[in-house]
Parts: sequence; C-alpha cells; structure tokens
Amino acid sequence: MDGRTKVSAAWVADKPPRRQQPLSREQIVRGAVNYLEQHGLEDLSMRKLASHLGTAATSLYWHVATKDQLLDLVLDEIFGEVSLPEEDGDALADLRRVLHEVRRVLSRYPEAARLAASRPTLGPRALRVVEYTLGALLRWGYPEESIAHAYNLVANYTIGGVLVELSRQRVAESDSTSGKVPEDADTMREFVESLPSEEFPNFVRLSCLLVKANDDESFEFGLDRLLAGISNDLEK
Repeated sequence: MDGRTKVSAAWVADKPPRRQQPLSREQIVRGAVNYLEQHGLEDLSMRKLASHLGTAATSLYWHVATKDQLLDLVLDEIFGEVSLPEEDGDALADLRRVLHEVRRVLSRYPEAARLAASRPTLGPRALRVVEYTLGALLRWGYPEESIAHAYNLVANYTIGGVLVELSRQRVAESDSTSGKVPEDADTMREFVESLPSEEFPNFVRLSCLLVKANDDESFEFGLDRLLAGISNDLEK
C-alpha cells in the first residue's frame, strides 16, 4: 500500500448520526423539573421543554398528552423527594416532622409550592404524603368527621408559608438583578422615623421586632400555635 494513496471520500465523509434513543416518561418529567428550576413556570411550554431535552415536541406527546398533565407529573415527582419519618408512637411529633419535610422540599423547588397550591395532589408520590399526614392526625385522635378541616388547615399553612417566603425572595432577587439597592437597616429606620407615630403607634414601636423575625422561626411559631389549637379541639 502506497502512503501517497488518496483516501476515498467515502471513508472520511461525515457519518450519518446515530438514531437518538427515545426519551422515557421519567426522563421527560425530570427534564421538566430541571427546566422549571432554571426558567420558571411561566416560561415552560412543550416546545421549549423539547428543545431543552434535545428532541422534538411530538416525541413528548407520546408520553405526556398535555402541559397540564406534565405539571401534574412534575408536582408528583417533586413530592417524591419528601422523606416520610418513621412512626415512633408520637403522632404529634410525626405530624410536625412531615410538615417540616414538605416545607423543605417545596422550598427547594420555587415553583413547586405554586403547583401544590393550584393543583390536586393525587399522584402516587404525593398521595403517600397525604396518607401519612391523615394517619398522623387520626393516630393523634382527631375525629374522622372533621379530619378534612384539620388536614386542609395544616397543609394550607405549610404550602402558603412557602409561597410567601419564596415571593419575597423573588422580589429581592429581581431588585438585585435590576440594579435596585436593597433596603437596609438604615433605610428602614429612616422610613419608620418619617411616619407619624400618633397614626401608627404600634408599627413604629414594634417595627424593629417585625424586621428581625426570620422565616424558620416564624414557621415554627405558627405551627406550634396551629397544633396547639388542634390539640384543644381534642380536649373538648
């Protein structure tokens, strides 16, 4: 073989790309979770998700019929990260721990709390959390005829608290990216001092305490009172 022999173009031409393996439903859902973390709920569409996953939108519809169905699957996937505590015989402690765990997971995914507040949590992963929470309430002694009210109370408190916390974070992040100077202690003090104390006496006097409260402490404070109220119900 002569080293000067030209190599045929047939052997150096671009080879046709190998056929892409089809995505599974699980890959699509995890990809959607990842997309929401990066871009947010408003930006999500089947077309944009397909582009994010490097495929065509039509390939998604083999597994997920609509965007609404996709959001239900995403919410259930996120609830799958809730670690259910081992039941230790103390139903109140179990209830407290699972609510903290739900809060932890929803806080990790900023869009998840919005989905949980607006969509039924009927997927298998979410239902295991619902089942555990109902079981803790029942083991605590709450009557079945009122269980729906008690469940909605603790669920709405947990999800709503996360929504408020994340909304404040979004505002702070938006201010920082737009170049706005965040309000510091001096700015707040000047604002409070500018208020007529005779018109807002309580706010002026207590403002320094209001700004010091952090989200974790506020959640724990409210949860204590919430569960104490439920406990009082059981003693009647």
